[in-house]
Amino acid sequence: MNNSTPLSRIAIFLMCALFMISLQVYAGGVMLYEISSADTRLASAGWSSRAQDPSTVFTNPAGMSRLCGEQVQFGAQPIYNYIQFDPNSRTNVSGQHGHANKWLPSGSLFYVRPLDESFTFGIGSLGYFGSDLHYNNHWVGRYYVQDVLMMGFSLVPALSYRINDCLSIGVGANVMYGIMKQRSAVNNILDQAPDGYFNLKDNKVSAGGVFGVLYEMTPSTRFGVQYLTSVKLGFRDRPKFSNIGPILTGILDEVGILNSTLNLKIRVPQSVIVSAYHDLAYNWSMMADIGWQQWSRFERTEIVLADLAQTSFQFTVKYRDSWHAALGTEWHVDDCWTLSSGIAYDSAAVSTSERTFTFPVGRQWRLGAGARWMKSCNLIFDFSTALLWQGDLKATQTRGAFARTVSGKYKNMYTAFACLNLTWLF
Repeated sequence: MNNSTPLSRIAIFLMCALFMISLQVYAGGVMLYEISSADTRLASAGWSSRAQDPSTVFTNPAGMSRLCGEQVQFGAQPIYNYIQFDPNSRTNVSGQHGHANKWLPSGSLFYVRPLDESFTFGIGSLGYFGSDLHYNNHWVGRYYVQDVLMMGFSLVPALSYRINDCLSIGVGANVMYGIMKQRSAVNNILDQAPDGYFNLKDNKVSAGGVFGVLYEMTPSTRFGVQYLTSVKLGFRDRPKFSNIGPILTGILDEVGILNSTLNLKIRVPQSVIVSAYHDLAYNWSMMADIGWQQWSRFERTEIVLADLAQTSFQFTVKYRDSWHAALGTEWHVDDCWTLSSGIAYDSAAVSTSERTFTFPVGRQWRLGAGARWMKSCNLIFDFSTALLWQGDLKATQTRGAFARTVSGKYKNMYTAFACLNLTWLF
């Protein structure tokens, strides 16, 4: 591998990135910080100021200026999502409790190479945004959603420039491949028949940008800023109905729903994260974040066949901006081992009254821990685990006579991460 040219390494990276895209699957419905093992074990603390490994391509492209030599990082990350919905007495639909518990694969890939003393090139493949929910059959909320997949997979080429010994800047393109799929049950009550279904699916490629600044006040203290622009994904599809009775089919055709085309605009939120890193002593480091995400312009549309009195079954949900804070620490045990832990908090991007079954999110607490082992001067292993805790989340939806009222709460909702990174220095 050391005998290969930089261009051949980039070509190999792009082939691997295409493979990694198939593995980048996230659950729940959030923008996640767990794109590498370091970000997982530190609960994102030092997100834009650490600049210790190739994942800085995304977290702060200016940080690539701090890395020594050519580096590649591969990450594998299984994720377990626990989603359990318990209906209450307000629910007037027959059905089971809802659960969408499952293991999901995920991963990332980053490559960094200095071009000269001032410029550094990097490229990354990752997923930081999405929702992947598969509820059990015959649950009470099946007329709102049965399965939903809304994912964004990013390829990020980036460039950093070191202005002087203290200041670096960076810029990258966030090329996102978006996938949208939804399957919901249809109430066949007019035909006195079992449930029917409708399906939607589309994919789009769009792009945004990622910008970074890194200021190294001293060798032991630095500050970083990451600005991530929004990405607009304009999904479009015609619902495909199946197992629909003749009476309902005739009505859907008459009101114009049967052959209608839906425009589903998704705006992945823009965000800003400001971070600080400081070495307290020769073997202790502290880091912190504060950030903002513009969920108020998320523009997420709910698709529900709720009432035949309407000629559309699109409902706009109101979201609100969220705030993020994190604190982490590293203990450099010796030249080979570093132990880390972190805690983070994100405010809720949606109020209880607006929470939906396709996007059940609330305030989030993160706890992370892990270790970094430098096996040799060329090979580094990074192990981490984290818990994203949302607790009990109430949810009630009443859209019409077909979807009815479904009310209850998601109990003890959480996501667990395990991550292994391998970093190779050429």
